[in-house]
Amino acid sequence: MKKFLFVLLATVSLISCEDTQTNEVALQAKVDDRLYTSTDARASLNEDGTLTIQGFNDEESMTIQLSRLGEGNFTIGEGSPNYAVYEDMGGSIYTTNPNGEGVVTISELNETNKTLSGTFNFNAFLPGIDTIYVSQGTLYNVSYTGGDIVDPTNAGLFSAKVDGNQFIPVTVSSRNTGNTIITSGSTANATIVISVTANVEPGDYTLPRGGFAAKYQGVTGPEDTVEGLVTILEHNISEKSIKGTFSFITNRTDITEGQFDVTY
Repeated sequence: MKKFLFVLLATVSLISCEDTQTNEVALQAKVDDRLYTSTDARASLNEDGTLTIQGFNDEESMTIQLSRLGEGNFTIGEGSPNYAVYEDMGGSIYTTNPNGEGVVTISELNETNKTLSGTFNFNAFLPGIDTIYVSQGTLYNVSYTGGDIVDPTNAGLFSAKVDGNQFIPVTVSSRNTGNTIITSGSTANATIVISVTANVEPGDYTLPRGGFAAKYQGVTGPEDTVEGLVTILEHNISEKSIKGTFSFITNRTDITEGQFDVTY
């Protein structure tokens, strides 16, 4: 009986270990009080020796840039070559540059399988608008054999005028969530977000309209869009590129001469 019980316990233990191994997520973290979980994660060793790590799902992405591939602690802070970027569900870009702080620890490198594991935490900013705190970050067997990883802060060209003043963003992002293409530009204190359907064809689309949206958020917070127009000039689904213009009015602000030419 004791022998049978030992074998049974050993079998259950083995199954439990296998389940834990199978269910491990390659990249996850708490964003403020919410768990972010990637459905895919990869890393790329760049030509200049730096390392880019990225995890993403259909709605969000998290990118970590390190000065080199190696085990140890990598500090994120002012003047450091290491940084992190988080893109939320609405297309807003939170970045640790230039004032964020944090640390990434690469605890294990498997040179045979070319994978890395470790932990991370950082705070990042939507400039002039919001701050997020990323904690309990985990990297698990992330492959660093992947190809180039697209910079989430530099999707292409984006500009507009806000109440007649030039709006030139420092970060531009564009992402296809499956149903929607979300394109955004952020300056030091404001963000414009343009959303269109994933299969949108060239043409004029007045707002408000189902599947389409234009949003503006400044230092006083999000504003309600009253009306607007988004014009799609080109959309190449196979190359994942889209080009268009936009203008819209919120309850406080007039956005004019908007244009974008991005890849998503």
